[in-house]
Amino acid sequence: MMTVLRGIQGIDVVVEFDTASYNPGLLKEHQPRVLLMDLDSFDIEELLARQLVSRTAEESVKVLALSANLDPGTALKVLLGGAQGFLHKDTPVQGLVDAIRAVDRGGVALDPQVASELVTALRFSGPSGVPAGPGNGVKLTPRQRQILGLIGHGLTNVEIADQLQLGRPTVKTHISSLLRTLDLRDRTQLAVYACTHGFRAHAAVP
Repeated sequence: MMTVLRGIQGIDVVVEFDTASYNPGLLKEHQPRVLLMDLDSFDIEELLARQLVSRTAEESVKVLALSANLDPGTALKVLLGGAQGFLHKDTPVQGLVDAIRAVDRGGVALDPQVASELVTALRFSGPSGVPAGPGNGVKLTPRQRQILGLIGHGLTNVEIADQLQLGRPTVKTHISSLLRTLDLRDRTQLAVYACTHGFRAHAAVP
């Protein structure tokens, strides 16, 4: 994979780590903007226990996780742990490149099957089995629903502003409000929430 990526214009592979030597502290030396993390090389529970994803994010490096296993539970744990993308390892090269660029711009990249399985796995929440549909128990304005849906599609603030013909500061204000209202930590959690609560349907992506 790295050999192929080295030949893509605009993609610079600055460093490679194996599982044994991986340490977020080493990223300070090479300063990559996006880290492709092969989850199949790690024990997932150990990965989360050592907080490698969140510690990597703390180094201002965006994490794009890759795995041959699209288990929604694993995907959710890794995304909530700080990753900004989750793709199948067999994603075509152009799809991977597009995901890297989207994550680098501040967007979120989710494998379509991952998004679909997350929705299926989390369609029902709580002991009552009430569908966790859009706005279930949460009051959002139509504009907030629209922006949340676009975040679920992986759009960046600039892309959202352009599509909705809004100022970038306005989009940023809406996102800050969404984080407070939904009690979420970051954009990745917003994207996961959008996918698992049906908000993607509120946003038409050209």
